[in-house]
Amino acid sequence: MSSASTIPTNPSEAPAGRLPTELSDDDDDHRPQWLVVASAGVLWGIPVEQVREVVRPAGLRPVPGSPVIQAGIVNVRGAIVTALDLQALRTGERAVTPGSIVLLQHGARPIGLVVDTVHDVRGATPESPDAPAGVTVLDAVALCARYLHSAEERAR
Repeated sequence: MSSASTIPTNPSEAPAGRLPTELSDDDDDHRPQWLVVASAGVLWGIPVEQVREVVRPAGLRPVPGSPVIQAGIVNVRGAIVTALDLQALRTGERAVTPGSIVLLQHGARPIGLVVDTVHDVRGATPESPDAPAGVTVLDAVALCARYLHSAEERAR
């Protein structure tokens, strides 16, 4: 017999009070949240809506002749993803050792963003509703999208 709890499908069997699947207005689910990462000693907050997942950089391969901002390409479950280096995007100097790759969603296309470390997910608080304390909010998709163009876009 399983110890997992189940929600009765018959309403007459449902316990009184709030079911676990119900949401209330006092839930914090609607507060903005950011994935906090570090690059070049700076903490950045990427809106969680932009983040698809975080992967290890073990399969990251440099592309000969690519600009300094491009850390390389990585195979993520059969999809080849271009990974840009956040440190190089911000300072012009490539990170020595990539710690993690944050996969961002740009339309139907994933983009990789190489960071030194991934810290945690932080939500807005009454004291800092626009960003977590000590963290600079980064629109990572907009930053990366400026540097990625399809062959059709380059031809225009």
